[in-house]
Amino acid sequence: MAEVKPSYDTKRQRLSEVIPLDSPLSMYVEPTRTCNFKCFYCMHSTRGEEGGILEQAGFRLAHMEMPFYEKLVKEIMAFPTQVKRVCFSGLGEPLMNPRLPEMIQMLRAAGFTGRIDVISNGALLTHTLTDALISAGLDRLQISIQGLNTEEYLKNCGVALDVSRLLDELNYFHEKSRGTQATLFVKIIDVMLEDEAAKDRFFAMFGDCCDTIFVEHLVVMEQQMGDHGGRADHTRNLNGEYVAKRIVCGVMFYFLQVNIDGETFPCSTPGLPVALSMGNAREQTLQEIWNGERRHWLMCKNLKDGYATIPACSQCSSCIAIADDTEYLDDCREEMLKRLNP
Repeated sequence: MAEVKPSYDTKRQRLSEVIPLDSPLSMYVEPTRTCNFKCFYCMHSTRGEEGGILEQAGFRLAHMEMPFYEKLVKEIMAFPTQVKRVCFSGLGEPLMNPRLPEMIQMLRAAGFTGRIDVISNGALLTHTLTDALISAGLDRLQISIQGLNTEEYLKNCGVALDVSRLLDELNYFHEKSRGTQATLFVKIIDVMLEDEAAKDRFFAMFGDCCDTIFVEHLVVMEQQMGDHGGRADHTRNLNGEYVAKRIVCGVMFYFLQVNIDGETFPCSTPGLPVALSMGNAREQTLQEIWNGERRHWLMCKNLKDGYATIPACSQCSSCIAIADDTEYLDDCREEMLKRLNP
């Protein structure tokens, strides 16, 4: 039976002890913005709707071009301190990009020894793709389950998925990963489980085909989606832990996201507006962006006045939703500002 635990690393140094960082601790790279699902909590749920949220956002639906990705790999490896984790995730389904294993392999070939993750819905997994991902050097595949049967999948993500086939593919991945660096994490959102009996069925169905498993709390990641019809609340984080509202977002001090257009952001939230971009990686190096004036201004504004005073962050609950106690900075804001402005 899989270990029941959340997805984040519970053995973390306090953020206040390491600021400022000369390199990101964690990065998200968006391999594609295309998706095969229309999950109710995502902008893709409005894909194809005239005037829908996705159309209003104006996002280009495409894969990341390989020449640009090759540039990113060189610059990821050029940071003074190696990035601890690179996760392939964004507003799309990573497995939609047929060159994903090649992207992972390219990063490994460049000398990257940190953790490589992929966050996926798993619907496109095949034996061949599993073999390619593990061989390329993937460390963890995180699968987001959208229901316990075909009808629930159709309701939650607009696709009548054959859950038995998905289970077969997850079992294959789990078996093939034995003795390798790769692990499998399976999770579901709590609102997709109507009662304790459904929760028990989830663990019974998926508990033997993965290494870790968890039921996450529904939080708001994409601000454009509102509070999901009142189903989301801001009293608990992704791991179901009760949290108090924070003044400072700790994520932007250690995180770097790069989307398919080259825009860079200080957190992992998908579908962020260009207004929050710290610079375009097609025009600048990642090092220039990381050490640039825009990022410095964002961190100082965050510490002085709070993240909610940054227009693109004003309605965001992600810093509370995904943060843990090691990222709490509200009680040391002046000290952090002195470090950023010696």
